[in-house]
Amino acid sequence: MEVRHLRYFAAVASELHFARAAERLNIAPPTLSAQIKSLEAHLGVELFTRSTKRQVELTYAGRQFQKRALALIESFDQAERFAREAARGEVGDVKLGYVLAAATAGYVKRVIELSRAALPNVLVHIHRMETVPQIKAISSGSIDIGFMRSLDSYPPGVTEHVIDRQRFYLAVHRNHPLAKQKHITAAVLAKQNFVAYELDAMMGFWRNITAVLPPGTIPQIVQRAPDALSLLTLVSANVGIAVIPESFKNIIDSDVVVRNIAGPPRYSKDSVVYRTNEPSPAVRAVLKTIRTAFPS
Repeated sequence: MEVRHLRYFAAVASELHFARAAERLNIAPPTLSAQIKSLEAHLGVELFTRSTKRQVELTYAGRQFQKRALALIESFDQAERFAREAARGEVGDVKLGYVLAAATAGYVKRVIELSRAALPNVLVHIHRMETVPQIKAISSGSIDIGFMRSLDSYPPGVTEHVIDRQRFYLAVHRNHPLAKQKHITAAVLAKQNFVAYELDAMMGFWRNITAVLPPGTIPQIVQRAPDALSLLTLVSANVGIAVIPESFKNIIDSDVVVRNIAGPPRYSKDSVVYRTNEPSPAVRAVLKTIRTAFPS
């Protein structure tokens, strides 16, 4: 038994007339009659009682079969639509990782909003992750897209799309001596105690610090933190100072002040990172939305 047999049966059960049902199906009445007889033979039951005027009535077995047949046809149609939509990237799940700076800058929110509008049946799952874990997760397939600070190089099969840049600022405790200065020179910073990420999360943020120090200076790191929120907490506790991207100004607490660093502004590049040969149409559709929202 094939789906077409169910469609033939449903048409006759609806019209209760073979000629009208055949016209609706765009096939010849004898062909339709033969197909219904084949279906009845396969089931071993009579689905219709026939009159000499080609009018028919459903038998009790036919009425029971009609309920199941219509449900099966609807399920098949839904599955067929789902397969076509999935192939076009209109349905599916996309796993997105992000560093805190991407959230505070509004990138993640914007992508979710645009994806919901353009791809309402694609569900974007978000996971806050530091840069190194994101790179590993993209390579392994644990996540599909990553928002992170741009790196100098990526593993084979992973690439980036630069979306924006953020200016560096200095975060210090309000009672720190540097809090009284409006512009702080690189020479002064070379003598300060910094808080920084733990070594396995340091990729990207190391360049935050070295970008504002005199060339060749090794920063004095007094304590490390596992993530950005912990880093800001250490600054708030006056453990040390930190170089932060501009968007962190949105989440610092009242014990932390932000100061400019003297000289030409320094910036970090923010990127969307993904697999070069992405197989998922849904992921490719979200990436298209991102490229439209954030031209390189």
